[in-house]
Amino acid sequence: MADETLRIYVENSRERDPAYRITEEAVRRALSPVALPAIIDVRYGDERDERAIRAAHVFVAGRLDMGMLSAWGERLRIVHCTSAGVESYMPLDWLPPGAVLTNSSGVHAAKAGEFGLLAVLMLHQGIPAYATLQRQHRWQRSLSSTIAGRKVLLYGVGALGGAVAERLRPLGLDIVGVRRSGEPHPAVGRTIRPDRLADELADTDFLILACPLTPETKGAIGRAELAALKPGASVVNMARAAVMDYDALAGLLAEGHLSGAILDVFDREPLPETSPLWDVPNLFITPHISADDPHGYVDRCLAILAENLARQADGLPLRNVVDGRRGY
Repeated sequence: MADETLRIYVENSRERDPAYRITEEAVRRALSPVALPAIIDVRYGDERDERAIRAAHVFVAGRLDMGMLSAWGERLRIVHCTSAGVESYMPLDWLPPGAVLTNSSGVHAAKAGEFGLLAVLMLHQGIPAYATLQRQHRWQRSLSSTIAGRKVLLYGVGALGGAVAERLRPLGLDIVGVRRSGEPHPAVGRTIRPDRLADELADTDFLILACPLTPETKGAIGRAELAALKPGASVVNMARAAVMDYDALAGLLAEGHLSGAILDVFDREPLPETSPLWDVPNLFITPHISADDPHGYVDRCLAILAENLARQADGLPLRNVVDGRRGY
């Protein structure tokens, strides 16, 4: 590849919002600071060019066809996913030899931080409960104090969770982060490993899920964990639905053990009209919007790719390489 012109193949999806469409102009704009000339082929998934894919060194898409890439990607060195979540591509045994998968983790951080702040303030003020009362045409006041001193248990302190912590910290909250590595984070007062989770639940006011979905996090928050939260605690899930037992959550909300919840992610999306979750009291549903910011999204994704191409040319380690053993 060192003596060849770089070939980049971009595959767009007609089903995605046009704001997420990648153009040749956007790719060239991203590459200009690193001065990398390239042959760029941009197509939709329903008009694939097998010859161009087989010639490509880099493949970029929001949704990856693993079978196609395995069959046609013999020259690929980087497969870049313009999403952060890559759990559906595990294990990485489909990757062509010599290729790595990179994702766009981090591009959602600013929006996710704002949503996390919004969600915690909504829960503290009882907004999901007031929404339930509104549907029932009931006027029922419940006064709350200021939020300082309350405890947040943040399950996942990566790009998203870290951004949430940074937004929450000025409120004077006690923030405890649950992190696979246990490494500290500057916006988190204390970090623990997942095996210490049970020790923290009983005095938690707000449980926020912001972790990737992996075999270790799937089902991590079940009925036992939710029931162990202090009476009146509340929950936010902006990670993946499979991390939490939604049936258990619904039951504990109906019983009044939990005061409120905000869910942004679901096993089936759009959430079916027949889902019982729509009618769970004190549950606020948002349609998977917590981290998506279409303004500048493509440019942020392509900036990661451009930096990695420059790093590859200089023999440096790449950013955002997905580890098949960890699942993210």
